Amino acid sequence: MLVTIGDWNFHIPQNKQKEVILIYIETHMHISLDGMDGAAFRKEIKSSKNKAEELIRKNVRVYKERGIIAIRDGGDPINLCAITRRIAKEEGIIYKTPIHAIYKRGHYGSYIGKVIDDIRDFKAVFSEMEKDQPDFIKIPLSGMMNFDTYGEVGDLAFNEEELDYMVKFAQDKGLPTMVHVNSREGVQRAIKAGVDTIEHGYYMTDEELYALKESKTIWVPTLTPLGNICFSGDERHKEQIKTIKRIFDEQSRNVKKAYKIGVKLAIGSDGGAYKVYHGQGFLDELKYMNEAGIELEELKRIGYENGKKALGIS
Repeated sequence: MLVTIGDWNFHIPQNKQKEVILIYIETHMHISLDGMDGAAFRKEIKSSKNKAEELIRKNVRVYKERGIIAIRDGGDPINLCAITRRIAKEEGIIYKTPIHAIYKRGHYGSYIGKVIDDIRDFKAVFSEMEKDQPDFIKIPLSGMMNFDTYGEVGDLAFNEEELDYMVKFAQDKGLPTMVHVNSREGVQRAIKAGVDTIEHGYYMTDEELYALKESKTIWVPTLTPLGNICFSGDERHKEQIKTIKRIFDEQSRNVKKAYKIGVKLAIGSDGGAYKVYHGQGFLDELKYMNEAGIELEELKRIGYENGKKALGIS
């Protein structure tokens, strides 16, 4: 049996052909990006209060239209938390935000947050953010993937002592931690620190997958940014497509293996990132995880259960 959701068809095995009720939670998106040109989109948002209202409401509504009841923002540097919270509440959507990500100078993160040099800076930046009541703390631990060179993600931004401090600080404040990280070393460091969710987690091996299984950490694998580049005829990355497809296929295999061994998975598309359109990106993520080897009914279950945990929804 095929179930159609948005633009996608999902195969339901014969023994699972019961009514599929879909209640979705998007665990990774960026309200300040649009899937095409983030800088231009942010400039438009900042052009006037009316334009910000229009664009943010439009993005929130596309989630609502697809049955997505809750969204978790990965951070932005332009202070959209207040207006987005208000609009989401008016639209009947749960919206969780870190206000800004907190990143280390000289490392990835300027596109999503506020910079720090050391732990003293961390406390000062958090103190300022605390006035806006963050729902969690977002920490970029590694860089983004280099599509020219397989395996390259840059140096880790925070050493063990720094990351441990920030995670413990968040716990003492009653806040979860959402950590952007790729690479074996980075994932191992994040698991050891006890972070609540790992975002992306590319280049893992069985060692990291089994460590995740034994931890309380939820993994949000974000297949969609690479998948949509691979399968859209994208021109921007045509010279890098072989490497991107290799990384995507490896991540898909890890998703299947993670599910089989009992890693806690949640569904997050990185909505707003290049080629990842709000709302539709979530359905793309469902499709890619389904094709990786997880049945739709199971995706619905783990996406809802672990999505609630990731967002702190009781």
